[in-house]
Amino acid sequence: MKKKTVLSFVLLLVISFLLFLPCEKDLYCTGKFSSIIQYPFVWFILSIPLSLFALTLNDQKHKFWLKFTGIFFAISMVFVFATPEYGSGIVSIDRELTNWFFAGLYSFISIIYFIIQFIKNRSKSTI
Repeated sequence: MKKKTVLSFVLLLVISFLLFLPCEKDLYCTGKFSSIIQYPFVWFILSIPLSLFALTLNDQKHKFWLKFTGIFFAISMVFVFATPEYGSGIVSIDRELTNWFFAGLYSFISIIYFIIQFIKNRSKSTI
């Protein structure tokens, strides 16, 4: 199950990259679906290294992390798409900033969770 998770995140990353096409001469692709998929694309990129860290967890902890990932992703996408696309102020909150905030918060929480689980497993094995 753990390996399937990593492979599914890689597959989602490839599919979202293909939806960005065509890239003519620009670095940034402007395909048909690029405005919709650009925010989850960041999450797919982020989920690959985190899911590799999750391979060290046992099955129960891994399933909890997957549920947390799904719920956090859904809630953050609701907030991202509820914010305006472009802010009008000097210091404004727009979709991209909101997406990066939630992606960073998710990464931080996941890494802390992995560290705590690693320390717990380490202390159990020494006892």
